Amino acid sequence: MDLDRLHGIVPPLVTPLREDGQIDHESLGRLVDYVIEAGVHGIWAMGTTGEFACFDADEREAGIRTTVQATRGRVPIIACIGDAATSLAIEHGRRAARAGADFVAVTPQYYFPNSQVELEEHFRAVARGVDRPLLLYHIPQTVKVKVDPGVVRRLANDGALVGLKDSQNDLEWYRRVLVDAKADRVDLRCFLGTLSLIDVGTYMGGHGAIPGAANVAPETSVQAYEASRRGDQAVAARHQERLMHTSLLSSVVKGASPTGSSITAMKAVLAHRGIIKTAVCRAGFRTPTAEEASRAEEIVSVVEGAPVAAATA
Repeated sequence: MDLDRLHGIVPPLVTPLREDGQIDHESLGRLVDYVIEAGVHGIWAMGTTGEFACFDADEREAGIRTTVQATRGRVPIIACIGDAATSLAIEHGRRAARAGADFVAVTPQYYFPNSQVELEEHFRAVARGVDRPLLLYHIPQTVKVKVDPGVVRRLANDGALVGLKDSQNDLEWYRRVLVDAKADRVDLRCFLGTLSLIDVGTYMGGHGAIPGAANVAPETSVQAYEASRRGDQAVAARHQERLMHTSLLSSVVKGASPTGSSITAMKAVLAHRGIIKTAVCRAGFRTPTAEEASRAEEIVSVVEGAPVAAATA
């Protein structure tokens, strides 16, 4: 796989569900078309925003296969294969490869807080066991452990990792990884998993971002990245500031966690637009009321060009 294709805005897609809680593959196909037509550069399949931890192996593989089929080679697909044990991650990785994913991304093992030595062997074992280029999915807030930059450096230099997604918003950690890769002349494809630092991450030398907000505001996400990539930081900042308004989605659904509110609110917006059929989630998050769904749509409409002051007053 040509690593030069691995850059830009890569939406971590939500997983559309039917009313009975099963994956809505038809809606998933429409969502793939929607974000690609908006100009995104890749797709992250079955990640956190896609509620991956709530699906069994067959469901995860089926979701990745539908994504691959709908994409039709237009952009590269990165499939999340994280799980609580190395053997489980390898099995998910082999299934993702069978389904046609171009790359796979693995978290540290979660539940047990493994040491750095154990983490390094985990990533090496997955790299050996899965016939796809591997990215590190770095999200310590959900898996309990933070990977030391020195571990990333050794794995990158040995070719075990071709890239990473860092979702912790620690720019010192991120810069350390970028500086090490540059010093070692290693083409390590680095992405931030945040909606608020697309311009900054690209300016620092990163290769793009994997923001959940790109499900509902893909064009604005792409505009922020493209402007920063060509060095027009003032324009990038304006797009970035508009995009940050989507952070309000995390408080739309009353009584829900910020993560649950964001995911279900985005699903509500996509359902309102006819791209997916429902805002149902597998993870036990509450489906938004009609009023909450309307508020979510209002927030996203602001990002797409309405005056911010009018919507936030």
